[in-house]
Amino acid sequence: MTVTGEVVWLTLSLPPLNFINRHLLQRFETYLEALGENPECRALVLEAEGSAFSAGLEPMERTKEAIFLLLEQYHRVIRVLCAFSRPTISLVRGLAFGAGNELAACCDFVFASEKATFGQPEVKGGSLPSVAPLILPPLVGERRSLDMILTGNVINAKEAERIGLIHRALPEDQVRAAMDELIGTFRGFSTPVLGLAVQSMRAARIRELDSHLREAESLYLNQLMDLEDSAEGLNAFLERRPPQWKNR
Repeated sequence: MTVTGEVVWLTLSLPPLNFINRHLLQRFETYLEALGENPECRALVLEAEGSAFSAGLEPMERTKEAIFLLLEQYHRVIRVLCAFSRPTISLVRGLAFGAGNELAACCDFVFASEKATFGQPEVKGGSLPSVAPLILPPLVGERRSLDMILTGNVINAKEAERIGLIHRALPEDQVRAAMDELIGTFRGFSTPVLGLAVQSMRAARIRELDSHLREAESLYLNQLMDLEDSAEGLNAFLERRPPQWKNR
C-alpha cells in the first residue's frame, strides 16, 4: 500500500501472474478497512506490478481442503471494496482473468492498456466465477455476461471498452494520465459529497451482494467441489495438460 497525497494505492505484487492468495487478501482487507474513513482520501487506485494485472485466485489454494478459507477471504475483500467510501479506480495492464477481472470490474472506474485482455476462463478449468455473475450483467448485459462466463472467451481491451466492461482502452503510457485527470476532477468536489454520490451509485449492488455471495459459496463448496471434474480441472492446470473430463 502507498499513500500519495489524497490517493491511496493498493498494488498486487506477486509477479509474474499476480495470482491472488489468502495472505494478500488478508492484507487488502486490513488496508481497505483502515482507509475507508480517512477524510483525506479522495480515491483508491488498484494496480499491479509486472506484465499482468492478475490471473485470478491462487491455484495451489483452490484444493478441496483450502478453498473454503480462500473463498471466504476473497468475498470479504469484495464486500469491503464495494462498500469503500470513495471512488475506486483500477489500472489494468496485461491480463485480468477470473478474480482479477472481477476485482477490476468491482471498481468504479477501469482504465486499461490497449494490450490488456479480460476474461472469466474458470469453466475451462472445471471451476466457476463467484462474483462475475453479479457484477458483469449490469455492466455488459446479460448476453455478454453469459458469453464470458459460459465460454470462457477472452476479450481484448478495445472490445472491453466497447461493451462497457472498462471505461477506456489507452496506449500504455497514457493510462496513468487518464487516472490523474479523473482525480483532478475529484479535487474540485466536496469529499463527503463525493462519498455520498459513490454510496448512491453502489446501493443496489450492495443490497444484493451478501445474498449472492452466500449462494455462490454454497454452490461452489457444496456442489462444485464434490465433482471429480473440479479436481481434474485443477490437476490439469497444474500439470499443464488438457483436462480429461469424466462428466461427474
